[in-house]
Amino acid sequence: MVDRGRGNRAIFDVLPPQRRTLAEQGLLGSSRRAVVVSLPTSSGKTMIAEFRILQALNQFEYEKGWVAYLVPTKALVNQVTRQLRRDFDSLGVLVEQVSPALEVDNIEQRLLQEQAENSQFRVLVTTPEKLDLMLRQGWEEKIGRPLTLVVVDEAHNIQSNSRGLKLELLLATINKECQWAQFLLLTPFIANGQEVARWLGGQNSDDISLALDWQPNDRIIGIVKAKQEELIKNKSYNYSLDMETVHTSRNTLTTNGLLNLPGTHDIAKTFAQVNDKSTLAAVTAQYLKQRGPVIVMHTRPDWVWSLADKLKIESNYIELPSEKIQLVKKFLQLELGANFPLIDLLSYGIGVHHAGLSDDVRFLMEWLFEENELNFLVATTTIAQGVNFPISGLIMASHQYPEKQKTVDMPPEDFWNIAGRAGRIGQSSVGVVTLVAKDENHVEKLREFINKQSGELNSALLKLANEAEDNLGDLGSIVYRYPEWSSFLQYLVHTYRQIGKPDTFIDQVEQVLRGTLGFEKLRIKSPTLANKLLRGIHEYANYISAPNQPLKLVDSTGFSLQSINTVLVNKGNIDRSSWNADTLFHEGNQTLQDMMGILLKVLELRDNLKDVVGEQQPDGQKLASIWRGKMLILLN
Repeated sequence: MVDRGRGNRAIFDVLPPQRRTLAEQGLLGSSRRAVVVSLPTSSGKTMIAEFRILQALNQFEYEKGWVAYLVPTKALVNQVTRQLRRDFDSLGVLVEQVSPALEVDNIEQRLLQEQAENSQFRVLVTTPEKLDLMLRQGWEEKIGRPLTLVVVDEAHNIQSNSRGLKLELLLATINKECQWAQFLLLTPFIANGQEVARWLGGQNSDDISLALDWQPNDRIIGIVKAKQEELIKNKSYNYSLDMETVHTSRNTLTTNGLLNLPGTHDIAKTFAQVNDKSTLAAVTAQYLKQRGPVIVMHTRPDWVWSLADKLKIESNYIELPSEKIQLVKKFLQLELGANFPLIDLLSYGIGVHHAGLSDDVRFLMEWLFEENELNFLVATTTIAQGVNFPISGLIMASHQYPEKQKTVDMPPEDFWNIAGRAGRIGQSSVGVVTLVAKDENHVEKLREFINKQSGELNSALLKLANEAEDNLGDLGSIVYRYPEWSSFLQYLVHTYRQIGKPDTFIDQVEQVLRGTLGFEKLRIKSPTLANKLLRGIHEYANYISAPNQPLKLVDSTGFSLQSINTVLVNKGNIDRSSWNADTLFHEGNQTLQDMMGILLKVLELRDNLKDVVGEQQPDGQKLASIWRGKMLILLN
């Protein structure tokens, strides 16, 4: 591969963290089964991963081994694929992606099973959920070539409540079932990288943790609060913004006291109008926009739309939109109708990004932002989980994630990950990250949040076990209250099938659990909880070993046995013949509504469907109406 070269993309130098990782820390050696690279955001972990990928492909060239590159979000699947294709194209390394959808469609089947040597993928970019489904469906064997390296980007997500357990159990499964596989885990700085590496690689592992006092650019993190100014016509008060610097990237960068920023009267005319988080974030974004493109974050999609509307002022209007903007507007008109609000926002240089938008729309927003076609990208806080946009400024109307019926602070790892996107190489010389505060009490809470540091990387199993302590004895029902346990139950069913459904499974299950990161830590930290969990697993093993259980569907669908049995009991007369495209989407057809009603009973889909409908208790009729509307747009 070295002989093929990189053409005009040759690398003549590397960044200091990359040099230390590849040379001084010895990553250029390929003898380790598991390596955790723990470096601050902006230190060039992606290029380190590319070196390791080329090592693995060279090491297993004869076997035509392939690499799985795992990222946490759909957005990152697209972005990482584009970057790897740019960097590997001249080397003849074919990079492909598979969608995060919980199925392997016909196009993906042909891609994965391509036999022509010059058309075989060597790097596959996807999410942990999709790779988990593929491996449980036997796709390593169907591909006919060994999985030789698993790169896990944003590996700190292993402690995420919602998805961390799935990632941990996937890595445990690969470690047990894929004999050629090696591991490279990329994280922001964590304290226990060696422990995580040894979990996967035993003694044949390493932790490369470099807390370097190095950044590609300077960065300021501060808190913005509205300041009351002079009285206007004896009715209301004028305002300005005070920015307090809380953190800088290095001691040589100092700011004394508060920075006073002007207000924007086109967005808020008075102090009373500016003193809510959305408006304050919009005014701050309007000021910082003069330095370059900015991301503005809020918690929920409806708040994102509202915030974006506040930026739709005359001074932001673009008289002659670029060809790329016009192209995206035409696409949105065709797909979503002429009145879709994003079309008008684009005329003001404003993009919107959240989970309620389709993959295509989010991809186009990312593309426009990367191409510097947008001045603002207004997004939900979940964008902090890995999207790497070129930004000079980041404004956070909220630092919290929605979780069930409440909001929770984003983990320090996620905050520092997104903060590191500001002021990166190729961006403005100083990156500015601001959090907005309504009052002095809020300022104090934000100071505490900013000053939190990443600690040890822990398994999500520890937290989930503590939260569900009273339900651990009944794993068959735990998933109805705590859907996050679905991944664990699927893991038990998969393992039960893989080892041949033995009568001795209950006796073997503790040894199986030792392959996870979390169970051993649970035994040490809370033996009582660990024993409760084991008793619950024993009961669940009796349940899955009962005759005629549809265990194969657990591996083929990515749903728990509870969800599958619920669907089978409630499906009524719905079968393959029910999918009639000529009649299914007609108004008054009850079949589509019945189908949507069944989907709402699938525990793993329930919360996502709530996001689509925007209600706490969505009904099948409303979901059916949404699908009919989408089909009418496509057909017209």
